[in-house]
Amino acid sequence: MVHHVINTALTLTIWVWAAAEILLQIRQRTRSARTERTEWLSLLIFPVLLGGGIALAAPLRHALPGLSYSTNAPPLEVTVLLVAWAAVGLRLWAIVTLGRFFRGTVHIQHGHRVVSSGPYRWVRHPAYTGILVAGLDLALLTDNVVSALVFTACALIAVGYRIHVEERMLLDALGEEYRSYATRTRRLIPGIW
Repeated sequence: MVHHVINTALTLTIWVWAAAEILLQIRQRTRSARTERTEWLSLLIFPVLLGGGIALAAPLRHALPGLSYSTNAPPLEVTVLLVAWAAVGLRLWAIVTLGRFFRGTVHIQHGHRVVSSGPYRWVRHPAYTGILVAGLDLALLTDNVVSALVFTACALIAVGYRIHVEERMLLDALGEEYRSYATRTRRLIPGIW
C-alpha cells in the first residue's frame, strides 16, 4: 500500500512538473517582451539530449540486468520524492524571481539586467540546478547503474552547453555588471562550481 501511494506521488510529481514547464513556456510566448538577441540551438539540444537519455535508459536497464539495484524501499522512495519536490521548487522559485527575464530561449531583452535576488544570491543558474537535481534524483528510479549514468551524462551535457551559451551572451550584453556578478557567485553549486 505505501509503495503504491509513493509511486502514485512520484508519477504525479513528474506530470505536474511537466505541466508547469509547458505552462511556463506558453506564458512566455504570450508575453510581449521584445528581445534584442535570441539563441535557439540550445533550446533544441536540451530536449533532444534529455529525451535521448530517457529513451536509452529503459533498453539499457534490460540489456544490463547485472548492474541493476532496487529503489523499492519506502524510505528511499520518500527521499527521492522529497528531493524531487525541493529541486522542482528551487527551479520554480528561480523562474518566478527572474520574472519577465525568464524565457525558454537564451535571450537578451531590452532593459535586461542582472538578477541577484532570491536563489540568484547563491548561484548564477539556480533553475538549472533545480532541473539537474530533480532529473538526476528521478534517474535513480531507473534501478540500473548504466541507465542512471547515461541519463546523467545527457543531462550534464545539455545543461553544460546551455550554461556556456547563456553566460557568453550575458557577458557580451551586460559586460562588467555580469562579470562582477559571476565573480561573486558559482554556476550551480554554492561555493563549489
